[in-house]
Amino acid sequence: MIGWLRRSRTDDLRPTYAERQAAIARARERLRRQQGAEARRRAWLRFGVPGVAALAFGMGLAVADRVAARSAAERPEMFVVKRLEIEGARRLAAAALARAVLPEGAPEPIAPREVASRLEAHPWIARVAVARIAPDAVVARIEEHEPAALACVVGEARLLVNEQGVAFANAEGSEWDALPQLVVATPPPRDRRDPLLAQGIALARAVAAAGFAGIEVSLDGEDPNALPALRVGGVPARILLGAGDPAKKLANLVRLLAEDTTARDAREIDLRFEEQVVLRPVAAPETGNDGPTPGADAPGTATGVGAPRRATGDRSGESRRSPEQRRG
Repeated sequence: MIGWLRRSRTDDLRPTYAERQAAIARARERLRRQQGAEARRRAWLRFGVPGVAALAFGMGLAVADRVAARSAAERPEMFVVKRLEIEGARRLAAAALARAVLPEGAPEPIAPREVASRLEAHPWIARVAVARIAPDAVVARIEEHEPAALACVVGEARLLVNEQGVAFANAEGSEWDALPQLVVATPPPRDRRDPLLAQGIALARAVAAAGFAGIEVSLDGEDPNALPALRVGGVPARILLGAGDPAKKLANLVRLLAEDTTARDAREIDLRFEEQVVLRPVAAPETGNDGPTPGADAPGTATGVGAPRRATGDRSGESRRSPEQRRG
């Protein structure tokens, strides 16, 4: 008050420094309260309203289930499934599948759980979700298997394999011939993930990404050190990949086939070594002192660093003949 009287005597009505600071503090406090209220409102709209709606929906379902269960106990004939709708079918015919699960004129109507069990028994159906939409009507949402490869065993029927490595149905007809073929020694289990098939699926994807088609992957056999092995379209040679990341090995293969057009005609292309590619040509008769030696192995050639020793102790590219035979 005294300060105001002093300013009024001098006609100076400007606020003092302390008054300005107090006004700024009050403005900041109002802004903080407004921002807090706005944040609480946004949080309520983002989380509170959906949460309350979900809770109310769940409580409604619980009440509806109790009412339906009591009604089904009192009037069971009204709650048996007489109508079935199937959603999600792509390769399967929904109408024919519904008739097979719930045939017309069936002697005894079935319950929703039985509908789900019958649908899950179909080899092409991976998952089923069933919901009642009326006292006597059920809708079933199905998810079909997506074929990604063929599991091939000598003397056995080919099996369709999905992306997770699950063999689920016989591959009948020629429409599946374009899928990668996974060659295994024993038939894989049905409707259960096989780690070996899952590995083959991943490898087939990498080979396809490298630009190859007509893919055949050998996953197990008598010589595990030479597996996995490949055959691809347009390359007669057998391709040995071995264990480890196939990306660099496939890049070496692509580069080799682009630089050496004769490499694809070899008997084997060995990519198991990190810094080189070993080519083993088709075996040819070898001439010695006593004439041609049938069944002799043709020498191999390698690109990159020095070739590794073979299991016999010979170096790749050397002949198995003695020095006297080579001088002869």
